[in-house]
Amino acid sequence: MKSRPSLFRRATLSIGVGLLVFQVLSIAAIAAYVLMPLEEQSANDFAALLALSARTWVELPPETRPAFAAELAANHGLELGETVEPASDETQHHHMYMRYLRAALVRHADPGVVARLTEAEDRSFRVDFPMAGHPLRFSFSYDRLNSSPFRALVVILCTAALTSLAVAWLLARRISGPVRRLALAARQIGSGEHPAELPEDVEQELADLAHVFNQTSAKLATQRENRDTLLAGISHDLRSPLTRLRMALGMLAEESNSPLIARMEADIEAMDTLIGAQLQLARVRQREPAASTDVDALLRDLVGAVTATAACPVRLRTTGRPCAADVAPVALRRILANLIDNACLHGAQRPFEVVRRRSVGTIVIGVRDRGPGIPSDMREAVFRPFVRVEPSRSRATGGSGLGLAIARQIAETHGWVLAMKPRVGGGSSFWLAMPDAACPGAARAPAAGGKPGA
Repeated sequence: MKSRPSLFRRATLSIGVGLLVFQVLSIAAIAAYVLMPLEEQSANDFAALLALSARTWVELPPETRPAFAAELAANHGLELGETVEPASDETQHHHMYMRYLRAALVRHADPGVVARLTEAEDRSFRVDFPMAGHPLRFSFSYDRLNSSPFRALVVILCTAALTSLAVAWLLARRISGPVRRLALAARQIGSGEHPAELPEDVEQELADLAHVFNQTSAKLATQRENRDTLLAGISHDLRSPLTRLRMALGMLAEESNSPLIARMEADIEAMDTLIGAQLQLARVRQREPAASTDVDALLRDLVGAVTATAACPVRLRTTGRPCAADVAPVALRRILANLIDNACLHGAQRPFEVVRRRSVGTIVIGVRDRGPGIPSDMREAVFRPFVRVEPSRSRATGGSGLGLAIARQIAETHGWVLAMKPRVGGGSSFWLAMPDAACPGAARAPAAGGKPGA
């Protein structure tokens, strides 16, 4: 069966992507309307400082120029001096600040003065001002570019992504946690258990859902108790008169050898059997604790009993390593006994086989006959109570119609899967799949309708 994405994963992805898109758009807006204007303003102020310093240096007396240069170096990180080297060609920079600075130098330079911005090999920058015969050069290091919007954007984006994922994870967990608890409780109800009440001290919508579920669970528990009481009454009130009738017929049989008495005795026996089967179907919802069970030994015992008492031969075939697992032994025996009886009854007295296979995480047991088979439109219906393939409704040929229903109910109560497949070459195959916790990497049993074998 194709795996579906979990609510937790989908909620995390949806909330995380939504928050991340919001953060990216917010960062883009901040970059466009806050960081970039600040970057441009910073470059404009720095260009104004360079142009003003160049004019001041030219206007100062020669003896005060060294002191002015020292003040620039101390306060602004600028080295100022005259140079005899010709200004080199400008270097193209990808740094947004340097682009803003080059444009600002053009605006703040004196008319006719062309300032050139270049980069040295030691990653320092130079600005050449040809001022009235004094070729001035300002030098400053890369660290002087204290404005780095791209670095800030990367930090903000990483922080936003981590925050979005954390918030999405918390919100998704908050949403999916109650749903998981609800699914677990519903699964326990389906298995015949009475789950603990769901907490109602949560958000209003979840609290309403938990309250309704708790009320429904309590009503179902009450209905189960009433049903058990009713079944106990039926067992006593119906079987007691049947027992008295059987005794009376036995006494009449001693006085008269009428075939009508034999017919009545057979009908009473059939009624008693039917009542017992119905009671068994109603009680199989009680889950049996698992215990360490030698599955192969249990199968040998069942096959041996059939071989000794039944007219139809049966063969046991096992594959894989010896099979001992933690399962409910009584429930497993009841399911397999019903399947074997069904194969004997409907297998046209032909040999059938019981197969045990073991794969990673699953134990699969099959009962395969060579009978007439089951029509495709009834392969699931035969697991419903009182449904029989044989149309005459005769109990001698069709049984009570409860054996497979009981087997399916026991399997579902214990978390197993019981399915039917047509057998290649004619006949039917009934397969019981049980999760095997003893195998590393235990997996779920295959879904009904899967293909454990032909």
